[in-house]
Amino acid sequence: MNVPPRMRFADLLQLALVVALAAALRIGYLQMAADNGRAAPPFVVQGAVAKSEPAGDADQRGDQPAPEFDSLVPNLADKQWFGAVAPLADQEEPTAHVAPGYYWLVAQLRRFDLPVDAPMRWLQCGLGALTAGGLFLFARRAFGSWLVAFLAGLLAAIYPFWIVNTAELNDGVLATFLFALVLLLGTRGGQSGGAFTSLLFGLGLAALAMVRAATLPFAFVGLAWFLYHCKDVRHGWFNAILAVLGFANGLAPWAVRNWHAFEEPVPVVSSAYLHLWIGNNPSATGGPLDEATLRKWLPPDRLQSLLAESNQAKRYASLGQDVVQEIARDPSATVRRRWQAGLKFILGDEWFRTQQMSPELPANAGADAVAVPNWLAVNLETWLQGSLLALVLLSLLGWRWSYAWKSNARLATLALVWLPLPYVLGHAENLSGPRLPWDALLICFSAYALACFAPTVAKSSEER
Repeated sequence: MNVPPRMRFADLLQLALVVALAAALRIGYLQMAADNGRAAPPFVVQGAVAKSEPAGDADQRGDQPAPEFDSLVPNLADKQWFGAVAPLADQEEPTAHVAPGYYWLVAQLRRFDLPVDAPMRWLQCGLGALTAGGLFLFARRAFGSWLVAFLAGLLAAIYPFWIVNTAELNDGVLATFLFALVLLLGTRGGQSGGAFTSLLFGLGLAALAMVRAATLPFAFVGLAWFLYHCKDVRHGWFNAILAVLGFANGLAPWAVRNWHAFEEPVPVVSSAYLHLWIGNNPSATGGPLDEATLRKWLPPDRLQSLLAESNQAKRYASLGQDVVQEIARDPSATVRRRWQAGLKFILGDEWFRTQQMSPELPANAGADAVAVPNWLAVNLETWLQGSLLALVLLSLLGWRWSYAWKSNARLATLALVWLPLPYVLGHAENLSGPRLPWDALLICFSAYALACFAPTVAKSSEER
């Protein structure tokens, strides 16, 4: 790997400009569309708006809480118990059907007996600004160009999906920040080593998987890639050990808890087979299914046997048999569902129904609704769909043109394949939540494509 030149004063100014612009846009959106973070946002790009208050209060105001949020966060904050009514269950139980990272973070704020909606949104505002800075630093190392780095940071700062997601109480901003951090630390460690960098890289991979379980396959592949490149740096064996220790210790406490709760080796979530069944049952369309539809397509005796199983891990693991039977029964439909899941990973299930990527919440007709400027309501959908189309087209060019930098940017190329893989094999979501961290890769490769119009950048990318 080629090590980029040292940071100059001009690079630091560009970094500060990128972070400041990202922070200003997110602050402006929170002030304009979420009443300084206190109110539910008028638009979403990830999913239903979660509320930290009790469900009864949220219902009185007309908000739409995320299904698990109103039970997991209070149980964690008040009882130190990670439990909820999980899918295919009729009562609260110890659960691991969702990754615990984001809920744990919100629960820590709730313990102060204060409303956490505004603090969480302002925290996400800061993380969003740091994400733009992290992509600036990653692109500089991956492509060795200040122009590519500046364009990557600028695109991350103004990317409308990430700005809108700042106001949602969901894991999108945190997962994207951790992913950008992992890209930066992994690339830096693969180029120049460093004990502290290696340890943080392992911890970052673990934190990313604990916030979003679908990134666990990429975490294993990214760790293997890092271990391979440790042979090319000084004291690489020591760096490799630290990276493995950081990754293992980051996952170990939760894995031990799951072993005691389910008597099964569950590294992050117990619901892998459940999501495979959602994406591979006779009614699957590549998108999500609600609880009623999921139960409808299970034979009555099969449903009763699942409901009777008190061990959540064993209950969901038994669905693996149903997945195999459905694939054997109709292989062509299985392939079709994979295409549907891949397209809906990029566009969202809502787009195929209404051609919208950010539907306005009907809940905002309530008492605490925020009147957003007309120019925002009219133009937001155009910005979202236009920016995604531009990034997809430019990133394809950028990925192809950056072939000479494949060693420096290989971690990004691995993530380009491994991040969407669990969703393609299972199912996508209603909106763009699964894709939000993946967009960081589109931004970086698009920045390289734009920078290649400058002769110096295009020449520097040629094979030596």
